[in-house]
Amino acid sequence: MNAATRGAGRLALASAALLAAALLLRAPLESSMALHMVLQLPMIAVGGALAGLAAERHAARLAGALARWDAHGLAGLAWLLPASAYWMVPRALEQSLTMPLSEAGKFASLFLLGFLLPGALARAAVVIQLFFLGNFCAMMAIAGMLYQDMAQRLCNAYSLDDQVVTGVGLVVASIGIAAAWCVWQLPAIANQARERA
Repeated sequence: MNAATRGAGRLALASAALLAAALLLRAPLESSMALHMVLQLPMIAVGGALAGLAAERHAARLAGALARWDAHGLAGLAWLLPASAYWMVPRALEQSLTMPLSEAGKFASLFLLGFLLPGALARAAVVIQLFFLGNFCAMMAIAGMLYQDMAQRLCNAYSLDDQVVTGVGLVVASIGIAAAWCVWQLPAIANQARERA
């Protein structure tokens, strides 16, 4: 077994563990709006991302097909906005608590998002990443501020205090994602600036 296969196996195992935790710990995670939106939903997406990385390392044919289908990362990044926006809607979150089909859709849509995102980011130019991730972070921050400012509950399943905490979590997450992207892209941006100079 070569190093690539071992690496893919570890990524697949980590993905399975994360998805199993998101599923088996549904009751405690979904008992709080903050844990549901700011912890469980990212757990599913990160599980999908680990599975995507494992698949690309282990299955060259699949990686090639994805690269051809999503040559510039547009398809994967385009899925980021509707998938994340839908699950920031309180009514959608509430439906996933009571409707098994909605809960299954949550897991499937966010797993697919995570599965596509690493490859899409790797293939997309910096300006394309900035467009989609900038929109995503702005949307998340605005939703978080609205959650904090609303005087009434947006989701019948959760308290107003929980809604405020969720809003703070969304704003903090949006800032963290934006900062992480800037740090990740800083070397590439500096290289481009040096080439132009």
